[in-house]
Amino acid sequence: MAAKDGLEFAYKYPFSDEAKVVIKELDLRSIAPSHLQLGKERLEKALQEENLEYTKTSYVIPEFVISYVYARMLLSAMKNSTFIQRYSTAESKRAGAALEMDSDANLLRLAKELELEIMHVGDDYEVAFETYLQNIPNDESFRLANQRLNKGYVLLDRHRMIRVIEIAAKSSIEKGLPIKYETLPKAVVECARGVKRPIIKAAAIIGAGENISWIDKLLSTPIADCRHRTVNLILAPYLVNIKGMAPEKATEVISNYITLCKTVNPDTNVTDRYIKYQCEYAKSKGIRPMSLKRARTELGGIDFVAMFGEDAEEKIVERG
Repeated sequence: MAAKDGLEFAYKYPFSDEAKVVIKELDLRSIAPSHLQLGKERLEKALQEENLEYTKTSYVIPEFVISYVYARMLLSAMKNSTFIQRYSTAESKRAGAALEMDSDANLLRLAKELELEIMHVGDDYEVAFETYLQNIPNDESFRLANQRLNKGYVLLDRHRMIRVIEIAAKSSIEKGLPIKYETLPKAVVECARGVKRPIIKAAAIIGAGENISWIDKLLSTPIADCRHRTVNLILAPYLVNIKGMAPEKATEVISNYITLCKTVNPDTNVTDRYIKYQCEYAKSKGIRPMSLKRARTELGGIDFVAMFGEDAEEKIVERG
């Protein structure tokens, strides 16, 4: 069994490398109904409230770490990209709450695992300029123009540093999701059918009569971050289900857009294979693109104000 400090770290941050070690040592070769139920409860809470409470405890049980693994499997079986976004948001907020109560050493430890280039200097944290831009929260106070800068680094206090780590944690949680449906155990697929689904407000997706010209402008404007989510939540659904493009043609258009994005940040893992999959998936499910209002909330790494102006949301015609 993992050492106590390792288990505690895994409890706080179940997406961490330490959590993977804990899970491996548990050697889970069969699905326990109790573990599956814990995963279901964790997932439902995250989807309904888009938040998971972090409770500090002196006695950590491995089952909580296990529930994270099962929640991810159940989530994948639901085949819904919007649910993935809600779940990753909830888990990243919980990680942020845990960091608020954790040591500076663990904050730096988690940041290193998330490949964030930061240093603890006095009462501040120094964040590399590029790292900050790739993980900037969707909050006016975090705009680069409002920050303290020092030789290629952004200076943040501890609380604001945690907000940046939350964004990086959200991206880390989304990696590997969804798990391939055909690899999921039958018990997981059956349990997923009973997961209570949240009611998504109409404003979360584009409806009839809503202004969609902003997506065309987005396609001509390179972005430095949030490219995976931009592809699957906006561009793929828009091109195949609004523009009526064949998945092959949509894949070509998006691939060219990603090439354009590399001019502002060449670091990307968005491949043609990923783009093709998202276009085919959007087509098969009839998925409609996320609205601008929702995008401004979910995709904090994109400066929509700079791109479309302060009154961008007012130009959207909401569904009645």
